[in-house]
Amino acid sequence: MGQSDEGDDKTEREYDELCLELNMDLIAKEVAWNSYDRIRTNYTLEGDSLHWLACALYVACRGTVVETVGKGMTEGNFVSLTRLLRSSKLRNSYSLLQFFSKMKKWLDMANLSPIFREKIDHLERNFAVSTVIFKKYDPIYRAIFKNPTDDPPKQPKNRKQRRLPCSSSEMFNFCWTMFVQVKGEYCCLPFIKQPAQYCQE
Repeated sequence: MGQSDEGDDKTEREYDELCLELNMDLIAKEVAWNSYDRIRTNYTLEGDSLHWLACALYVACRGTVVETVGKGMTEGNFVSLTRLLRSSKLRNSYSLLQFFSKMKKWLDMANLSPIFREKIDHLERNFAVSTVIFKKYDPIYRAIFKNPTDDPPKQPKNRKQRRLPCSSSEMFNFCWTMFVQVKGEYCCLPFIKQPAQYCQE
């Protein structure tokens, strides 16, 4: 068995583990693998194979139409980009930028529709806006509350121990998550567009 065969076997094993972790449906799994196989035959895919497979899986997931209870059909198979990136070892914001870079190349190699390209561009713009807002949120939070990085390490819990009040890092994550949710639902409210202005008043 040659080195390329061993590499292919390793890639396929990692891909199977990724799909298992994501509880991926068989159709999306096969569509993504076939797409990846076709593209790697025609192009040289530099870097981690699993990252290219994440691009193929994202496209396959968004191409899936799922029947829902009472609402008809919905696009996508409910595997979020966050879960996909976390499971494929693309965890931090740099890796999300890396994902967008690879995804743009993938769009060209797979010759995907302009509509799908627009969706990726929209997603990337939203991420850029969220990054700017987060950079403003972080110092504002630290000025008002305790720095989340100063939290003491978590102690092992036993059954009789009372739950302690939330830590600064838990509060930091809660506030950011709540902001993102509210922004997604009520993006037209003025205090959502300029959070720093309202926090300083």
